[in-house]
Amino acid sequence: MKPLIFMIILMSGFLAGCEKQDGKIIRYDDRNEGNTDVTTMATPNGGKLNPAEEGAERSALGVPAINLDSFRLEITGLVDSSFSLTWEQIQALPAAFSDTMLMYCVEGWEVWGNWKGIPVRDLLDMAHIRPEGEYVHFGCADGYATSLPVAYLNKYNILLAYEVNGSPLQEHDGFPLRVIAFGKYGYKWAKWVDKMEVIDASQLGFWEMRGYSDRADVPISRRRFYEGPDAEPLEY
Repeated sequence: MKPLIFMIILMSGFLAGCEKQDGKIIRYDDRNEGNTDVTTMATPNGGKLNPAEEGAERSALGVPAINLDSFRLEITGLVDSSFSLTWEQIQALPAAFSDTMLMYCVEGWEVWGNWKGIPVRDLLDMAHIRPEGEYVHFGCADGYATSLPVAYLNKYNILLAYEVNGSPLQEHDGFPLRVIAFGKYGYKWAKWVDKMEVIDASQLGFWEMRGYSDRADVPISRRRFYEGPDAEPLEY
């Protein structure tokens, strides 16, 4: 998959045996009884693939209380220009959109969503990241944290999202900002993000310190069930 450089970002609209008809992605799969789109797609066990807002509620440390009047997104670390943004300033930035994208949980379930938010690389450009900055450590209002490589964030146009499927994120889904980490397990989709620190090496996050893979790539066999045989392993 090659990322687009437009403000409207299409990150994973390539489902198995598919084509677009009337703006919908149509998948051909006997398990799903013929033509279907992602909103009615069946999971491997025959259940319905749910939209993100109907997915399971998960938080490692509890849902924090967010006051938008005092909320700040801080960008610091190996940058020439550290800064912070208010909620109003965040919303005033040019927004980007994803096409239908799946979040895969290590527990074995998936949800789909069309996400709206800020490209992380736009924020890094604003901060003037230094050459030695190779990772971004995402800190969250609940104390959760995880890191992702700058090369991955840039190549796949990763978003800090504040809307999904046309509606604001719900509190339990990470409002106001959540990482949308294409091709990574859900524990890299950090919720309630309020800090981005550019660092020179990966820093283990909450689940990574407890034995989870720091790379967190979803197995290609699982991705290809939904994304089709053309789905490629992440490379960056």
